[in-house]
Amino acid sequence: MYLVRDVFQVKFNQMDKVMAILKAASEANPGGSGVGRALTDVSGNMFTIVFETKVESIDGHREVMMAAFEDPQMAESMGALGQLFESGRREYYKIEFEMES
Repeated sequence: MYLVRDVFQVKFNQMDKVMAILKAASEANPGGSGVGRALTDVSGNMFTIVFETKVESIDGHREVMMAAFEDPQMAESMGALGQLFESGRREYYKIEFEMES
């Protein structure tokens, strides 16, 4: 099992727009993104948003992402979001074990 973290720096004063687009996309396609959770910063680099997703394989994740970008609605949402980001990166982590809280 892997954890995928997509980390984006949002342009100044644009976080509300990002959250509105994400909320609308999730309501239009509940569970469709596969994103387990979205996090926003409370310390460190300001205007950071992180999406975390658990996946069985990295190749499987890439295939799902490629298919998602073929969806016109998804492409439109991502295009709108892209205008609101300064930068971004994707990180893959192998989950070695998890502890219950």
